[in-house]
Amino acid sequence: MDRELLQSLYRYCLCLTASNAQAEDLLQTAIESWLKASSRPVQLRAYLRKVIRNQFIDDCRRLKLVDFEPLDDNAPALLDEACLEEIEIQHNLIEHLFELLNSAEREVLYLWAIEGYSAAEIAQELQQPRGTILSRLHRIKLKAAALVLNSSAQNIGGQ
Repeated sequence: MDRELLQSLYRYCLCLTASNAQAEDLLQTAIESWLKASSRPVQLRAYLRKVIRNQFIDDCRRLKLVDFEPLDDNAPALLDEACLEEIEIQHNLIEHLFELLNSAEREVLYLWAIEGYSAAEIAQELQQPRGTILSRLHRIKLKAAALVLNSSAQNIGGQ
């Protein structure tokens, strides 16, 4: 297991939990489970993501947290001040969007935007209908568009 895989899995945990401490605990639990297993999976990344997701769902059930909604079916080397300001604005928008999403939407966003999966690949990975994944992506895009519109309106009103 290399550092890149650990970082990727940590980011996945963080997308599910929205908490650094919980993400660390979730990753540690998954790695412990893998180390205790008698056989070694062929696709380690997929195996560990599945363990992480199942553990997260179990933890939510245990704590009686319902975070799922019912569903219908390398920065540039040289940066100037304007570029840094734009990056900060985008970072703030992403943080606000992240707060608006539930864990199911954050998981889909992670697999789609970070891992580069298609809707069909996400559906297969999560063992859910493709329509469900497309619905989540659509809701994510609506929330992002609303956030950008609100941000633009505030910037215009504040000038």
